[in-house]
Amino acid sequence: MGLEEEGKAGQVKPEASVAEVAFRAALLRSHAAGGARGPMGHVGEVEAAAAQFCRELRRQGHPPERMLRDAKRVIHEAIDGDNVAVAERAVQSCITHYYRKD
Repeated sequence: MGLEEEGKAGQVKPEASVAEVAFRAALLRSHAAGGARGPMGHVGEVEAAAAQFCRELRRQGHPPERMLRDAKRVIHEAIDGDNVAVAERAVQSCITHYYRKD
């Protein structure tokens, strides 16, 4: 067993939720459209997907720190800092919607 395999031993990554998949897809579409539609791309779609993702985490009982960490992970995996405006807007949306009462 190599070092890479040892690092993964016993670690089971939970499947992404529907909300996480939608958030990631919205980020990717917004990033891809950034050149053609301006730096913010599909702003409404990203905000709606971020809201859904972060409200889901709140309903599951995740504290704000974990929500923010998970949101930043998804953002990093999707656009890896290539579109700061989209990333910042997504983080703002997550914070706003985590604390907003449904």
